[in-house]
Amino acid sequence: MSYMDKFKLAAQEVGKRATEAGKRFQETATVATRQMQESAKNANISSPLPDSSAAEDLKKAANLLRAFVDKEENVTGFDNIIPPEVLRKAKGLAIYTVVKAGFIVSARGGSGVVVIRNQDGQWSAPSFIATGGVGFGALVGADITDIILVLMTDEAVETTFIQGGSVTLGGGLSVSAGPVGVGGEVGVSANTQATNTSQIYSYTKSKGLFAGMSLDGTMLLERKEANAAFYGRAITAAEILKTMPQPPEALELYTVIEAGLAREL
Repeated sequence: MSYMDKFKLAAQEVGKRATEAGKRFQETATVATRQMQESAKNANISSPLPDSSAAEDLKKAANLLRAFVDKEENVTGFDNIIPPEVLRKAKGLAIYTVVKAGFIVSARGGSGVVVIRNQDGQWSAPSFIATGGVGFGALVGADITDIILVLMTDEAVETTFIQGGSVTLGGGLSVSAGPVGVGGEVGVSANTQATNTSQIYSYTKSKGLFAGMSLDGTMLLERKEANAAFYGRAITAAEILKTMPQPPEALELYTVIEAGLAREL
């Protein structure tokens, strides 16, 4: 056998092994994805992975929000409900799920949607978002967390989703845990500045191993490809939130928001 023939056989063997390794990696990733979806379902929280269709993402967002505004859905107690007064004063909502994992240094990522309240009082069409970040601290294990960000000022809306394609929380925007349940009062002045409150309230629900979760350093990004696929063309988050009509696929999400607004404590 010539040297060239031996070389070809060796190359074929390497290629075969690489293909087999790739298949094993793909199978492992598929199993991990399925396990993550199942773990989220068993924990009664959403999966951080984008669904196969935008309609499913919107349904997931509606179910996620329902757990924060419906006392019948909130298994951890009525006092963890977002107060209707907070929703009434809200300028926008970011609804998403993240997975966070690590030891000392942690990484997180996930997906969701954002809607804002327009000048006519109606909720906007949804813009799809992704999130990611790195954190530090005594963290062990993995955690899947549902998160609601309630944007309380016009500045928060403009800075996060109108002016640019991404924003990092904890920089120029103040984020704090929001008031909950009975007596969850919030005071916001008529202009764009918050009075005795943060510009963004955060609400989280988690069944993982982390003792707590800071949103500082979290980056929120518009999912341009998802938005383009859903709206049928390349489109910015600003255009979606400011000009697009409410799509029928988001009806369930709007219904959940209105139910939270109308609820009496």
